[in-house]
Amino acid sequence: MKNPAQGLALPVHKMAEKRRAIGISQAELARRCGVTRQFMNLMESGRVLPNVQVALKLAVELGSSVEELFGGRETEVVEEVPVRLPAENMPAATRINLAWLARRWVGHRTDTVASLGGGFHEADALLVETGAGWRARVGRGKALADMEHNVAVAGCDPALALLAAARIGAGLPGRCFWVNCGSGRALELLAGGWVHVAGLHSGDGREEENLREVARLDPEGRWQVVRFTRWEQGWMMRPGVGKNFGGVSHLGSGKLRLANREPGSGSRSWIDGQLRAMGLAGPVVPGYGREFESHWECARALLRGEADVATGPRAVAEVAGLEFVPTGEVAFDLVVPRALLALPRVAALLDGMRARRLRGEIESLPGYRAGQAGSLVDRG
Repeated sequence: MKNPAQGLALPVHKMAEKRRAIGISQAELARRCGVTRQFMNLMESGRVLPNVQVALKLAVELGSSVEELFGGRETEVVEEVPVRLPAENMPAATRINLAWLARRWVGHRTDTVASLGGGFHEADALLVETGAGWRARVGRGKALADMEHNVAVAGCDPALALLAAARIGAGLPGRCFWVNCGSGRALELLAGGWVHVAGLHSGDGREEENLREVARLDPEGRWQVVRFTRWEQGWMMRPGVGKNFGGVSHLGSGKLRLANREPGSGSRSWIDGQLRAMGLAGPVVPGYGREFESHWECARALLRGEADVATGPRAVAEVAGLEFVPTGEVAFDLVVPRALLALPRVAALLDGMRARRLRGEIESLPGYRAGQAGSLVDRG
């Protein structure tokens, strides 16, 4: 008997969209059709074709026909899906990364001021504006069935770039991508269902303060805290400034310009606490109102001569050739909803953090420690 799926191109969006429309998981559809979830994922991503029995079962389970489900001959399939955006200022054609969260597609801007220092990064889709709202048009050679397994990680630790690039979970569909933002914003995104993982560090940098902040935001205990890095924090200074810098008290002299971080970030909380302790109001410090989205952006402002001092990790200061005065150590932890811990790529991410290779890569950065990376924390 001729296989009804033979010779047909595979418009993978039809299978995946029909499955999601009737509200069943990839694993459940695989069970009903007598195949593994891995094989179902390969079919949805267009890498294999089913035999006649599986093709017919798929058509029955999805309330369709084989011809409708797999379509006719096509040279290229353009996949588009409705997408929700956590930021309202994205224009059409913005390059975005996609994540499947709370039964909806969410899109995060791929290229930002905070990320562009390292060049452009891989994107999943382009943002398309329609009369019915925003849609994501998937890039050529990419498949939504794979992106359904993407993991979005938000936070400000520059070492998150190593985590996202570590190719953890080889063989699994999807990938990990980093949303570079301050701790306060990262936790907002997590609480709103926009990311899978959020990173935070408190104003004073202590582990106990991280746990207190998580308990305040999640009193029901739905979030799991995971150790990630410890880094040496301090004052980053434009070359030549260090010899005249005596700490936060000098900011009140009006002679030094600050490159500040955005409200909600751990560094901003620390700066504000230090100023309060000295009896200084933020507006008296030159540059206090000029806010930057990342440690790298602060470092660039110092190098361009637009500011004299900022807070940040020793690793960033040394790479940028800035002077550095240490103030202590920062504990940077990750937070994951317990309900997401069983997702294959999330589980692989936690396992990967415990691997000697990634820990060694992180600890090659000046002032970094990663001996506890991947350890689950008992919130008590």
